Amino acid sequence: MSNNQHLLITNADILLPSDAWQTGDVQITAGRIAAVGAGASAEREIDAAGGYLLPGLIDLHTHGIGMVSVDTGSLQEYAQLEASRGATTFFPTLFGPPAESAAVLERHRRETDELRLLPQIGGFRLESPYLARTGAGVSDDLAPITPETTDLLLRAGGGLIKIWDLSPELAYAEEAIRYLSDRHVICSLAHTQATIAQARAAVEAGARLVTHLFDTFVVPEMTEPGAYPAGLVDYLLVEDRVACEIIGDGTHVHPLLVEKSFRCKPAGSVVFVTDSNFGAGLAPGVYDLPKWGKAAVAGSNNGVRMVERDNGLAGSALTPLDALRNAVTLFGQSLATASRLCSTYPARLLNLNKGEIAVGRDADLILLDRDLNLRTTIGGGKVIWERGQ
Repeated sequence: MSNNQHLLITNADILLPSDAWQTGDVQITAGRIAAVGAGASAEREIDAAGGYLLPGLIDLHTHGIGMVSVDTGSLQEYAQLEASRGATTFFPTLFGPPAESAAVLERHRRETDELRLLPQIGGFRLESPYLARTGAGVSDDLAPITPETTDLLLRAGGGLIKIWDLSPELAYAEEAIRYLSDRHVICSLAHTQATIAQARAAVEAGARLVTHLFDTFVVPEMTEPGAYPAGLVDYLLVEDRVACEIIGDGTHVHPLLVEKSFRCKPAGSVVFVTDSNFGAGLAPGVYDLPKWGKAAVAGSNNGVRMVERDNGLAGSALTPLDALRNAVTLFGQSLATASRLCSTYPARLLNLNKGEIAVGRDADLILLDRDLNLRTTIGGGKVIWERGQ
């Protein structure tokens, strides 16, 4: 890892906030972008050789990567693997019983000096325990909403929990959303069979995100022959106050539904996430998955599958770079739009000084070759991963 305070990237095809491309240099000083288009000499220079310079990728929802899981692994190793896949910011996502999640949060805070040792981490995310349906989890991971449980987890998180998932049909959901929102935690609707009225009430209470839209959402039954029922997903697609996550692998969400989301939601309201699990980014094979037994990986777009549960999905095998590439190759978007889905829009949702290449922004950048292979990851103005090293 480089500790240089002054860095110059030359001969790059730079993605500007306008979605236009500009060939030139980017000057980085003290962790921020100091100039775009032309730069002076620096302690270190990187010749982009005509490669694409994009904002660093932001992964809002990730449980594991490679052989590391959030629940049992080291966040230092996790951060290295995320950097090797283009992520300059990520949010470790916990899924477990309240007491267990509290212990994991406290361990990570202790091992990282309250995350200060790992500036790649934007904060923590809780996907459990306030869910009506488990998805790939188990029932022990769930718990009713109570002030005691909420405060237990908030204390364990030490002010570092940034996103909290919950099902709006649970008792006291609206109260919890208001309580968490007042503490600057983004509440996300998840794993739900809620009615439209229940979801609308949650949005009125302050919920502003939807966890992996289409996944763990129940398709409504036809009430009578010839009558098309409106369901929860239909409401969320036209509710402008919430952003919607999509797992961009083509398995969790069919490409036609991804296109539907792009057309329904206003600009900035669709974000790509990995929902990655242990096994993401690994070569095809069968691996031992913490808590769930054997897991099969058959490429980044087929998900992580639980062998002993009829090959059911246990999350995706995506890495952040896979999600970016899929936006282009699988879902037909421009590279500029792909960057917005994976960088700009997540940064805006979390109010981060990232996600764009502009003077004053944090110098979180990735350099890709013309085939969209990662060459260099820069976080906070420092080279945190480089191909061949």
